[in-house]
Amino acid sequence: MRNTTESRTETEATALRVFAGNGFGDAAAGITEQQVLLSSFELERLARAHRSRVMRLVLRKALRAVGGFARRLITQWKHRQHARAAYAALRGLDARVLRDLGFHRSELMSIAAEMAGAAESTRILVRHSRSF
Repeated sequence: MRNTTESRTETEATALRVFAGNGFGDAAAGITEQQVLLSSFELERLARAHRSRVMRLVLRKALRAVGGFARRLITQWKHRQHARAAYAALRGLDARVLRDLGFHRSELMSIAAEMAGAAESTRILVRHSRSF
C-alpha cells in the first residue's frame, strides 16, 4: 500500500500537468519542485484566479460589442429622425417649388433619406450652362 502523502503529491502533480497541458496557466509540462509542493487549496486558488482573469476578458469584450451595437442603433435612429424632418419640410413645398428644385413629389422620401445620410446619394449633380 502506498503512503497517503505520496499519492496526494502524485495526484497534485498530475493535476498540474493536465492543467498545463490544456493550455491553462503558465505551468510547464514537466514537474517542478514547486508544483509538487502545491496543495489542493493552492491549486483551487490558482484556478479561481485564472477563471477570474478569463471572465474579465470575456465580459470586457462582450461590453464592447454591446456598446458598438448600441452606438449603431442610436446613429440609425438619428438618421431616421433627420430623414423624417427633411421629408416633412419637403412635403410642405408646393409642386412649383419642387419642380424648380428639380424634384418630383414621388422622390421626396428618397431625397430626405439622402439628405439625412440614411441612404447613398443616387442623384447626379447637373449644372446647366447657357449656350450662346
